[in-house]
Amino acid sequence: MIHHTIPEDEKIYRRPIALYFGGPCTIRQQEILDKRAIKWDCSYEFVLNDDFADTINSYSNARADSDKNYFDYCLLIHSGISAVYSPKVWTDSYTHNGFRYPRLLLKDGFIRDKNRVKRFFLRDEVIDLLGQTLEEHTEYEYIEFKRLKNV
Repeated sequence: MIHHTIPEDEKIYRRPIALYFGGPCTIRQQEILDKRAIKWDCSYEFVLNDDFADTINSYSNARADSDKNYFDYCLLIHSGISAVYSPKVWTDSYTHNGFRYPRLLLKDGFIRDKNRVKRFFLRDEVIDLLGQTLEEHTEYEYIEFKRLKNV
């Protein structure tokens, strides 16, 4: 009988990845969120997380002229691997000092080829570059990432 074992490093890459974000890193974004909280008559914390989730959801949609989305293009640029697809992404939040902040979750630590069969490991440097790019485009401070044991 043949026993197939998964190499230890591959087990790490099968884990979900969480990218942690803080509040807005520009005055412009701060003012937008402040005005929205007043207009909606809700907490700043709600607006912060809702706006981040809406932005990420729009980035997750494929462009009209392609079957690729924002994350596919970012990972293509940062990994140097052409015709790749990003892992599934979604948002939730985490608590720090009693306040809820947004985080982005990647289903796993792989990018896939155009046929979505072959997998390439997402290196730590690429994940950090993705976080930095998101900070620039979303105007939310990128804090760090962690490879989770589960979600």
